[in-house]
Amino acid sequence: MVELSNQYLTVNLHPKGAEIISIVGNQDHINYMWKRDACQWANSAPILFPIVGAIKNDTCRIDGKEYHMTQHGFARHNEFEIKNQSQTEVTFTLVSNDEIIKQYPFLFELNVTYKLVENTLTCFINVKNKDHQTIYFQVGGHPAFACPFMENESSNDYYVEFAEYETRNQKVIDVAKRGMSHVQLPFFDHEKRFFVRQQLFNNDAIVIKDFKSENISIKSLNHQKSIVFHMQGFDHVGLWTAKHVGGLLAIEPWIGHADYVDFDGEFKEKESCVALDTDKEFNVQFAVEIKQ
Repeated sequence: MVELSNQYLTVNLHPKGAEIISIVGNQDHINYMWKRDACQWANSAPILFPIVGAIKNDTCRIDGKEYHMTQHGFARHNEFEIKNQSQTEVTFTLVSNDEIIKQYPFLFELNVTYKLVENTLTCFINVKNKDHQTIYFQVGGHPAFACPFMENESSNDYYVEFAEYETRNQKVIDVAKRGMSHVQLPFFDHEKRFFVRQQLFNNDAIVIKDFKSENISIKSLNHQKSIVFHMQGFDHVGLWTAKHVGGLLAIEPWIGHADYVDFDGEFKEKESCVALDTDKEFNVQFAVEIKQ
């Protein structure tokens, strides 16, 4: 476990999955991350690479050969190497190895750097192409937050607020087929907020593409505490809670999403698949700002 701290926050991170375990306010002593209750979801914030969501039949085709990966990819199951650790910053690194190549034949270096500045934890995700050919991937985060923040509250008093007024459709997941359907439903019509209600998540995550907002907040009607979640470089966001509301709300910045249910192409043909040339780098970032 790695701890970062300053006068505002104490953050615990785990090298498996380069995962945020907790973000505790030093003033109110509240852990703003999901408590990792295995009855609902045993994780809190793994890094998603080289896929986001599920691939059809857990199988993808790269240059005509089949490879197998479980949902959200292998990075979340792997131990990252710890580098450049200080009191307020750490870098986790994952590189190709013999086991990974069985699932994903490209050579890469995945660096996840967390930096704590005042009341904000920023996650910088960097992918380097170490191969002699173009590599292809999707990448994302899966941070799940406490909702409500405190045990004596109800999540019904909480709402999600986008920074900008949005007019956007929701992509609809086909839960039975573990993939993305081609159906889209209206979600926002020049709106920016919605209250946390279970029926919104009965069909898994709310998936929105090409949103305008730089950040999305989790707020309560009853106090001024909030989480402001900032994103740079992502083209999708997933909003998700466990099947039964019980303290978990995830804001997931993605490049890409699960395979469409009828997808039968090459890996590089997946929607929002990044093509990264030899010796090039790719960068995205998200940040969790805690207002105590």
